[in-house]
Amino acid sequence: MKTKVQIEDTYKTGLNLKRKISKIVNLLFENEEIKNNSAIKGFEAETLSFDVVFTDDDNIHQINKQYRKKDSPTDVITFALFADDDNKFMFDKTIELGEIIISVDTAKRQAKISLENEILILICHGILHLLGFDHLTDEDYNFVVGIQDSVISKL
Repeated sequence: MKTKVQIEDTYKTGLNLKRKISKIVNLLFENEEIKNNSAIKGFEAETLSFDVVFTDDDNIHQINKQYRKKDSPTDVITFALFADDDNKFMFDKTIELGEIIISVDTAKRQAKISLENEILILICHGILHLLGFDHLTDEDYNFVVGIQDSVISKL
């Protein structure tokens, strides 16, 4: 499956991640649980499309406050257009999954290996959300984190 990613780098990270993001998507779909339980199951898509926005703590704080009613910055927020909409829409064999917004400020603080590695972890986490995987329970959280750690280790 092809991946079409638009990256808006308002933070000016200078990172070139499109190839690695495509690889993340391919690695996710090598996992049977992802393939069989994602929001796109049953759709004959050729392309998955989504946006990634790099921003700062101030901007993500405002988004978090407005849309999630949480008055603090966070590392990643997703807007899952396809997974969260009952009227799933595909055009020209392309599914528009939604948007992943990442605070580079928070990613820098959280980074254990490098900023790029931390951002790739957050992108993988965001893609899982765009595909319909949430973590409202400890079991779901462990599943999502386990998958993202496995995928990132294969990059």
